[in-house]
Amino acid sequence: MRPAAKFLLSFALLALAPFAAAENYAWKNVAITGGGFVSGLVFHPAQSDLLYCRTDVGGAYRWDPAARRWLPLNDDIGGLNNEFMNLGVLTFALDPRDADRVYLACGQYVQSFAPSAILLASTDRGATWTRTTLPFKLGGNEDGRGCGERLQVDPNDSRILFLGTTNAGLWRSPDRGATWSQLSGFTPTAPT
Repeated sequence: MRPAAKFLLSFALLALAPFAAAENYAWKNVAITGGGFVSGLVFHPAQSDLLYCRTDVGGAYRWDPAARRWLPLNDDIGGLNNEFMNLGVLTFALDPRDADRVYLACGQYVQSFAPSAILLASTDRGATWTRTTLPFKLGGNEDGRGCGERLQVDPNDSRILFLGTTNAGLWRSPDRGATWSQLSGFTPTAPT
């Protein structure tokens, strides 16, 4: 065996050595009863075991570590006037300074048949919500839904939110999502 090959083999064996004595794990499916594609997971940056997930058509969930199950957060959205389309969560944000505060930006499609998107804001980890109708639509069940979080809380001022929309540019809220204004210079363009 050549010296370079011996070195690579020795390096690979040393790198794998910690795994040889590693504990065995039992991997299982996670039950999320809402359905849809799980398009995002976010851990709170300062609170251990605080984890949220979002789906493209089945709502949002918070992990309950004591019960070892996912708790549905917005199953109360009804079926009138295409309201069920707001079960599509395009993005969410967690306030890094307040572990109880969470935001969901909801809407499944941007086509004419879809209702305007909504922002759900909670101060109790999603047990109750304040709802704001947004001046645009969001595509939580469209291409790009799994590309990361588009909604962010300003780390310097928790009242300020930023939202990169599916097709309406970048928006800013100075009041925790109650009002929104579009930022110039970030207008989307059609792909060529």
